Amino acid sequence: MLLSLSLLLSACVDQYKQEAALEQVSVDLARQAEDSGYGLITTDELSEMIDSKEPFLLVDVRKAEDYGKGHLPGAVNFTFPKTVIMSDSWDESLMGGLKEEDFVRLLDDKGRVLVFTCRRTSCLRGHNAAMWAVRLGYHNVFRHPGGVEAWKGKGFTLEK
Repeated sequence: MLLSLSLLLSACVDQYKQEAALEQVSVDLARQAEDSGYGLITTDELSEMIDSKEPFLLVDVRKAEDYGKGHLPGAVNFTFPKTVIMSDSWDESLMGGLKEEDFVRLLDDKGRVLVFTCRRTSCLRGHNAAMWAVRLGYHNVFRHPGGVEAWKGKGFTLEK
């Protein structure tokens, strides 16, 4: 009986720690989006956009080798840094030599709907890309924070 009670209390403590961690990630994500001026989109919403054939650009911001292993349907690749939030100026050394002009050329029309996706919610690549798109004057910018892991978690398939 004592062992059962101990296990139950331990499970409750773990649940509380998980909830506190989830809260922190959620608030950080919302603040990043609000401070940077882009919207957030869920995996289900993105799936509906893809299925409806709405015109938009889906950009996978992971490394090219990860993109090549599997990506969301219709996504193009443009790698952004994983952890460094580029807030002051475009840094080609962090961008693997890619220039701001390369990003603008990919995004094209300033009124186009843009969706940036990565691997998972804690990845900052999507934030970096969405923030830069807004900074460059794009107006319909969204981040799909769950990325490939949420996509697979919903049972959706990847393209290669």
